[in-house]
Amino acid sequence: MHEATIPILFKKTQDTDELLKKHRETDSESEDPFKRIRCPRCGWRPSRSSLWYCSSCPQPENYMDGCGTSWNTFETRGRCPGCRHQWKWTTCHRCQQWSLHEEWYE
Repeated sequence: MHEATIPILFKKTQDTDELLKKHRETDSESEDPFKRIRCPRCGWRPSRSSLWYCSSCPQPENYMDGCGTSWNTFETRGRCPGCRHQWKWTTCHRCQQWSLHEEWYE
């Protein structure tokens, strides 16, 4: 009984080709986006576990209503998920320098 089902399990069909094509597309799209993010001043690359905090920042952001949320700023392209402030500047964890957020993306 098992011998009859084995060829069916491995039979290549149009559905199989479509599934394999979707899998290959997903694999190429799933490249770690953090590989293309780096500090424009020192080259440090954040990881998914790197966190920033939304706090009052007179210079250079000129933003005084920080909400205290911690998150990875690159997962939201600089938008705080707590108060929705769009951060224009990001500080580096290594060199402690500020850079325009958009300059971090390669």
